Amino acid sequence: MFSASFLLLSAITSIFIPCAHTLVNANQDDSCKCIPSSDCWPSATEWSALNDTISGQLIQAVPPASVCYSAQPNYDEDACDHIRSQWFNSSFHAEDPISIDYPVWANNSCNPIFPNGTSVTGDVKAGDKGCSIGDYPVYVVNATDPEHVAGVLKWAGQRNVRVVIKNTGHSYPGRSTGYGSLSIWTHNIRGVTYHDNFQPQFCPLNETQKAATIAAGEVGSSVLAELSKNNAVVVTGANPDVGLAGWFTGGGHGFLSSTHGLGADNLIEATLITPLGDLLTANACQYPDLFFAIRGGGGGTYGVITSAVMKAYTAPETTTHNLQFTTTGPNVTREYWDLIAFIHSQMPALKEGGMQGYYFMVGPPVMPTLSFLWVFNLYDKPPGTADALFSPIKAYLDSHEDLFIYHTSTTTSSFYDFLKQGKNEFVATGGSAYGSRLLPARALTENVEALSLILEKIGPSTDPSKPSGALGNTLLLGHMVTPPSNTPVYNGVNPAWREAVTHFIVSEGWLDGMPQALIDSVYTDITLNKTYALRQLAPDSGAYFNECDSYEPDWQSSFFGSNYAKLRQTKQTYDPAGVLWCRRCVGSEVWVEQGDGRLCRPNWFGKELRTRCES
Repeated sequence: MFSASFLLLSAITSIFIPCAHTLVNANQDDSCKCIPSSDCWPSATEWSALNDTISGQLIQAVPPASVCYSAQPNYDEDACDHIRSQWFNSSFHAEDPISIDYPVWANNSCNPIFPNGTSVTGDVKAGDKGCSIGDYPVYVVNATDPEHVAGVLKWAGQRNVRVVIKNTGHSYPGRSTGYGSLSIWTHNIRGVTYHDNFQPQFCPLNETQKAATIAAGEVGSSVLAELSKNNAVVVTGANPDVGLAGWFTGGGHGFLSSTHGLGADNLIEATLITPLGDLLTANACQYPDLFFAIRGGGGGTYGVITSAVMKAYTAPETTTHNLQFTTTGPNVTREYWDLIAFIHSQMPALKEGGMQGYYFMVGPPVMPTLSFLWVFNLYDKPPGTADALFSPIKAYLDSHEDLFIYHTSTTTSSFYDFLKQGKNEFVATGGSAYGSRLLPARALTENVEALSLILEKIGPSTDPSKPSGALGNTLLLGHMVTPPSNTPVYNGVNPAWREAVTHFIVSEGWLDGMPQALIDSVYTDITLNKTYALRQLAPDSGAYFNECDSYEPDWQSSFFGSNYAKLRQTKQTYDPAGVLWCRRCVGSEVWVEQGDGRLCRPNWFGKELRTRCES
C-alpha cells in the first residue's frame, strides 16, 4: 500500500515536471549523475577548458589530512601536526576548499592520524584504511566572482555533473559535500556594507530601513565585527563561524531571533545565480516566488546566493541570566524530570517577557548527575526583569533544596561584550545523530506530567547499565529563540515556527571506527524512538531544516509544512533539470542517493512520466 507521503509526492511530480524535459532526459540516458568512473564523466581536456573560462579558479580536491598518510604523495608529518591541532576548529574547515565540520558525511575517508595510525577521533584502524577522496567533491571552484558561479552551473548542467555548494562546511545534515561532485566554494566572496537607509532594487519601502549588504562568504562574527563600527547588528547564528547564506535560507535562529525574527525573516533582497546561469536580484517585487523560497525554504537547491541584504538594528543593551543546577544525588531522577517539565511550562511566559537563549540537559558521563544549564538574554529591558521572570522557577527550586543545588547570575553589558564570551563549537569529533521538533506552548503546558515522562524517556539516564541511547546517554538541547509569536511573514519558513516556543533537540553519538551496524542502531533509535516521542508531543508541528533528523520520514511536511507545494513549484521553475541537489531539500525526490553515494533517478521517475507524456 502506498503511503500518503508517496501519493502526495506523485501528485506533486505530475504537476511540476514537464513532458518535454522528461523526453529529452530519456533520450540522453541521464538516469544517474556522472561520476569519475562513468563514460560520461568530463575528460581532462574539458576540465581544463572549464578552468580557463573561470580565470584558473578550478581546484582538484585533495583532503587536507592526506599529509598524514605515508602512502600519499604529499605526506608531511610536520604539516599533519598542524592539521591535527586544528581538526576540531570549525574555522579551519571553513578555510579549506573541501573540508567540512562533520566528516562523517564524507565517510571519514581521510581524517588526520597519529604516526601509529590511530585517528585524532580514536579510530585505531584509520591508518590501515588509508586516505581517499570518499564523499568529498572531486573538483572545487574557488568562486570569487558571480561570473565564476554562472559559468560552472551551466557547464555542470550540460554534463550532468553533481553540484554542491559550500561556504564554511558547517551543514550538520551534510549538505555541503557530495560523492563525485563539483563544489562551488563561496567562502572567498567577501564584503560587508552598512546602509542607514536601504531601498531594494525597483521595490521602494514605505519607510527607511537600516540594512547590511553581506557577501556570500561571510560568517556571523565577521559581519557583526564590521557592523559594530556603526553600533548596529543583524540577526546571525549563535555559533560565530556559521555562514549566513546557508543559515538564513534554512530559517536561521540566533541570539536575537525572539526579538527580531529568524534570519529568513530579515532578508530584504538577495542576488543569486540560478542553475540556468541567470544572475537575478530577488526581493518582494522582483522574482517574488524565488524570494519567498530562499527565505527559509532551504538552501542549496534554488540557486547560489552571492550577496544578501539583511535588516539591521541598533545594538541592544543586554541582560544575561545564567542558571545552573544539578541534583543532589544519582537517585533524584523522577523529581529532576518533573522540574524540567515545570521549567518548560514556564517558557511561554519567559518568552513573552523577552527572555531568549539556549539551554542544555545532560547526565553522565558529561556530568556526575543529571544537570541543567541555560544562558538567556533580555534586550533593552528595565532592571529586575530577569529576576521577576525567573521567580516562579526560583520558588520551585527553593522549595526543593534537598533535591537540587542551583546557582544563578545576572549581568548587564553591551551586545558586543556579550558576544566576546562566545566560542566556536567543537566539530569533527566523531559521529552523532539529531532529532528535533518545534514545540508550541500547548505541548509544554497542557499536560506537564506527560511532558515530564516523555522527557525522562528520551533524556539521559543515571543508571550506567541502562543508558538512554543505543550506545550511551543522549543529550537534550533547547533553543528558546523562536520568532515573535504568530507574527505573519511571507516566506518559505515552516509556519510551525510562528507558534513554537522552543526548538528542541535530542542528540546521540558514537565513536569513530565503530561497526556500521552499531551506528545504524543510533540512527534507528533517534528516528523511531526519540524523535518519534517528540512528534507525539506536537504532531501538527514540524522540525528545523538546518538541525534535523537526517532521516526524518515525512520531511516535506516536517521541514516546510503547508509551504512545500509552492516551494516545489519554484524549484521546478528555476532548476528544471535538477542541477542542484541536497539531502531532504525541496525537489530532492527526483534523485535518489545510492549506497555508493551516486545520484540516480528513482525507479518510478521514468515509468510514471513516460506513461503520462505518451498518453
